[in-house]
Amino acid sequence: MTNHLEGVYQIHHIFSNINYRFQQLINSSSLRLKIIYCANISNEILRFNKEQIYSLSLNESFSINLIDSLFIYLESLRITSINSNELLLFISNFQSLPCLKSLTIKLLQCDINHSQIYYEIFSLKMLKYFKLSIDDYSTSLQSSSFNPNKQMSHLEYFIIDYQCFLPSITNILSYMPSIHYVSLMKLFYYRSSLETNYPSIWPNLTHLSICLTTWDTMFECFEVLISKIGSKLKFFSFKNYHRNIDYFNASRWENLILKFMPQLDKFYLKYTENVDRILRDRDNNEETNDFTRSFWIERKWILEIEINNQNILFSILPYKKQWFNEENLFKLNQLVISRININKYNYFIQDDINRVLNFTQIYHLEITNENLFIGLLLQITNCLFELRSLKIHSLLLEDDSRDLNLKEISILYSIHLTSQIKKIYLRNLTNIKQIDFLMKFSPYLSFFKIDYLHNLDIPSILRQINHTYLNSLCFYVPTAD
Repeated sequence: MTNHLEGVYQIHHIFSNINYRFQQLINSSSLRLKIIYCANISNEILRFNKEQIYSLSLNESFSINLIDSLFIYLESLRITSINSNELLLFISNFQSLPCLKSLTIKLLQCDINHSQIYYEIFSLKMLKYFKLSIDDYSTSLQSSSFNPNKQMSHLEYFIIDYQCFLPSITNILSYMPSIHYVSLMKLFYYRSSLETNYPSIWPNLTHLSICLTTWDTMFECFEVLISKIGSKLKFFSFKNYHRNIDYFNASRWENLILKFMPQLDKFYLKYTENVDRILRDRDNNEETNDFTRSFWIERKWILEIEINNQNILFSILPYKKQWFNEENLFKLNQLVISRININKYNYFIQDDINRVLNFTQIYHLEITNENLFIGLLLQITNCLFELRSLKIHSLLLEDDSRDLNLKEISILYSIHLTSQIKKIYLRNLTNIKQIDFLMKFSPYLSFFKIDYLHNLDIPSILRQINHTYLNSLCFYVPTAD
């Protein structure tokens, strides 16, 4: 009994020391704190440690008097779930923060003119980064003038996540001579915007992201905007919420970049199309949609396509090294299938892929579906004659609803005449027989990678691999605990 009590005392003493040391650490003046506010537990920390906090996120209801002059090292502040009237009162306290450089605000709705918010923001002399989000679109779409009595802001990063009119935003930006990063996540751009004056006071603008929300904005209107502000851009990202095929025209983008964005280094373009409309709306001149011409390849801007639900997402993005390590930059086009279109008999409907092939040839394929039936795999790859690599999540050798049909069996037996697949990446190997199928499926396989073996032993796997051309084999083997 005595020994037991001594053990309890020692444990109590150890934890008391840990608590004491932790409290000493918290109270150390040299320690800087990053706090995510929770009303139940954060009040005491804030009360006694204001001078140590450098980053603060206010995600719950809080007092608008929470911020005061004792937050002398506060550099980053994030505010969510606040209404606009409370916000104005709250921001007035920020004048006492000598180090505040980053401010992120998320409003549930905005019942005031946005200009009132920007007047307050412009008074924060140290602020470099500002992001404003508004959830309720119906209250966010305003068109108003802004004149801060010639007061200039030192902001460098400006992110707007609400539906905004282009003239209003350009008016605000005209008072930000140091701005070089602008993201307009829901831009409302109408024809009369062509008359907007784009001041030449944006000499430092190098990063621009735009997501266009208007369905009827012609590409010509957009060209006017870029012709005025694009000369120094090094990074440009564009997405159109509404499906206007004019915004996925390779020739028009090529001309626009050559004329008005000569310094552009990184280019991101996203275009989403409903699968039922692609053939109907596509440009009759196939060359206009050729994103594999030398202009794009020389800049290493690569085409990637994803089939997902009822949409096909086309993306142009800077090249980054992929697992398949393709050396020929003209053969980097990749298709990702997140949804396989099948009929009630579990047979593949190839309309989606046919639509993709109307735009470009595909050399690399990734299928994210789990337990992909090999019959569907055979049908899909049979449509892609130029396929060089394949990445799949997991395979299913047998399907409860059906067996391999005659067409699929014919594809498998003649695949040595047609297949160009030389690299396969299998995320999950669940059955040793899947190895045998993949060896037959890709007779010229030179690279084979498996992530998870699921208790299958490597010697058994190696015995299944008997392949003339295979010269690289990769397994992921987790270390023992």
